Amino acid sequence: MQTARPFTAFAVALALALGTPGIVAAQTHAHGGSDGTTIEITLNNGAKWQGDQNMITGMTAIHSTMGTNLDAIHAGTLPADAGKKIAADIQKQLDFMVENCVLEPKVDEQFHVVLGEVMDGVSALEEGEVETGAVTIVQALNAYGEHFEHPGWQAFN
Repeated sequence: MQTARPFTAFAVALALALGTPGIVAAQTHAHGGSDGTTIEITLNNGAKWQGDQNMITGMTAIHSTMGTNLDAIHAGTLPADAGKKIAADIQKQLDFMVENCVLEPKVDEQFHVVLGEVMDGVSALEEGEVETGAVTIVQALNAYGEHFEHPGWQAFN
């Protein structure tokens, strides 16, 4: 799996200004591919992409980590070191998914967009930018749910 380019600061600023995670549509977010082309997250001819169990396991764990901490993040009561712990927990899941990736190339390409967003959120969390990191990760999770089959997936509001 290749590493995606950083999430645009404009999209994060827009989401923060609007005050609601998930406002910025992931469909409009693009990453440069290794050959310089633009990759956008899209549906598979109008249908959600079919992943594998490794993807489902990792994304479920990331969703759970964010869900457990979202109220404290919104309230501004998350302890300073907790953002780094959240980042480490999510990074473990990213590493697991990358190490165990067996997705078909077209699915993998689309999933890279989501993973790139999550990685950007992890970086922000590691730098102490908890709200920015959380918004980025929640947007990625919501975009994932809109574009990939995942039984029982629930978007964050």
